[in-house]
Amino acid sequence: LIAASIVLTGCINNVPITTKPIKSDAVFSEAKRLAADKMRDPEATKFKPEYKAFETNKGDTIVCGTLNGKNAMGGYVGYKPFYIRIRNGVAQAFNLPGEDDDYGYQAKTIIQKCDDASAGSMKVMN
Repeated sequence: LIAASIVLTGCINNVPITTKPIKSDAVFSEAKRLAADKMRDPEATKFKPEYKAFETNKGDTIVCGTLNGKNAMGGYVGYKPFYIRIRNGVAQAFNLPGEDDDYGYQAKTIIQKCDDASAGSMKVMN
């Protein structure tokens, strides 16, 4: 019963939204600041200038891009895709493949989220 309620709770929180593309350097700047704050060394985080940004029907902003951050040893790990959903200046969701993503499963999930946003419809955790 407990497991069933956990599963059902997860389904209830998975909300369908619609998205439309926007182009805003201010939105990208905010996304870079919020994403860098999640990194081990925020000041050293590098971003590629290409990004996709979307406005949702729920008032959130979604930004997809590519960043490079440092690991615990202080070395850069290489550019990886990221996804961030922002509401009222706060990161509601931030996804970046971990260092253990040897087979690219996490990266594929992030890319799929961005593809769904590009298609105009996706599901997000509330």
